[in-house]
Amino acid sequence: MSRPDGRLEPGQPLRGAISARAWNRAQDAADLVLGAGTGVEAGVGSTALKPYSWAFCQPSVTVARWGVLAITGVAITPTGESGGATASFEEMPVLTGGTPSATTTAWCVAVEPIESGKIGKVAVGGVVQCKVEVDKSDDKFVGCSSGGLKTGVKGEGLILYKESGTGSGKWALVRLGTTATTELDVITGVTLGSSGLVFTRETVYVIGKKSPSPSSLTVSTTACT
Repeated sequence: MSRPDGRLEPGQPLRGAISARAWNRAQDAADLVLGAGTGVEAGVGSTALKPYSWAFCQPSVTVARWGVLAITGVAITPTGESGGATASFEEMPVLTGGTPSATTTAWCVAVEPIESGKIGKVAVGGVVQCKVEVDKSDDKFVGCSSGGLKTGVKGEGLILYKESGTGSGKWALVRLGTTATTELDVITGVTLGSSGLVFTRETVYVIGKKSPSPSSLTVSTTACT
């Protein structure tokens, strides 16, 4: 009997015209055409579309499905133009992962359970579901905290949906790959009130720059006397 994914067991002929190895290679080619590796995977019995781009990852810790990993490097480092480690890197690059922290900015989401030292699939871009800690109900972004993901006013993931309420263990749908966002308090206006200068302050978010260096504004107190 054929396997549910359409492949044959070793030694099982297809009406005597094709070997199991040849049939399985044809199935592998079909998976590639259907987009395996770019977020479109062949499902069991049907084509299951996945809205994320995935890569292989070998974590140093065990991670559950939809858990988060800090991206720490690659399992095999290319060493030259061709051959050896470079050939392995070209054929199948594998990320390495670890426990995230509050300073982690490069991270991924496991789309299947992965044991420590084993290789599995992780989402590195696109839209993926995950569990997050909701800090404030109106947060629009998500980033790493100690051991997981936490919502905030900035982060590498844009929240498309999240469960209501605050606290940990909340389901969310996140778009990975959001440009780095920095929160800044800026003065948007100055007026002269009855008791002195009144500064209007507003919080703004700068996209694409981690360490903005705004120019300073000096107000002479002698000019107001």
